[in-house]
Amino acid sequence: MTVRPPVSSRNRLPWLVAAVCAVLLVATVVSAVVVLSGGKDDSSAAGTTTTYQPGGPLRPTPGKYKPGKVANSCDALDFSATAKLGFPVTGTPVHQETDAGTTGSLECVADLDNGALTGQASYEATEDPEIFEESKTSAIQTPPADTTSGAISGLGSSAYFTVEDRGNATSTYLTAVVEAIDENLSLRITFKVTGSGLHTTREEVRKAAEDQAHTMLDRLR
Repeated sequence: MTVRPPVSSRNRLPWLVAAVCAVLLVATVVSAVVVLSGGKDDSSAAGTTTTYQPGGPLRPTPGKYKPGKVANSCDALDFSATAKLGFPVTGTPVHQETDAGTTGSLECVADLDNGALTGQASYEATEDPEIFEESKTSAIQTPPADTTSGAISGLGSSAYFTVEDRGNATSTYLTAVVEAIDENLSLRITFKVTGSGLHTTREEVRKAAEDQAHTMLDRLR
């Protein structure tokens, strides 16, 4: 019987080195595949932060306005002010409110003696200021016929007005619209004056609408 000499550790060394290199190569390839494929890690998903960009779907923080500040939308308007101008409320104003927690809307429509007043507001977390500014710029730079317009300072973060005059020598037909935005709240006031024998001016109607916008912002804040 032939006895084989024992295999020395020196003879096993090349095989061990080759095995270790193979393992390291496999690990390297797997790591590269995970990186290139944007590997998913559920543990890091909870820590993801989305940054607001203009035109994006999210605001960075909730706004200061929340639905429910007034139970009746018409409480956000000042009808005593229109009465002093000679346009008291006739009948019962119609109001509507929606409240979804952080979003919602309200509207009040009131018939006045020789006129009408409407106040609308929207609480919108995704409101894009750029869209409002585009509308503002268009209204000021290219107003329709028989319409004057301009920017308003000191009303929310941005505001503007338009006044349409379709009256003639015997009748008055004025419509003033004020639109404003402040953080997550956008509002619109429409004040109309119609009738014969009236001596109301464009400036009076414009200022009355602007005052109502100030009142609405204050009462909804």
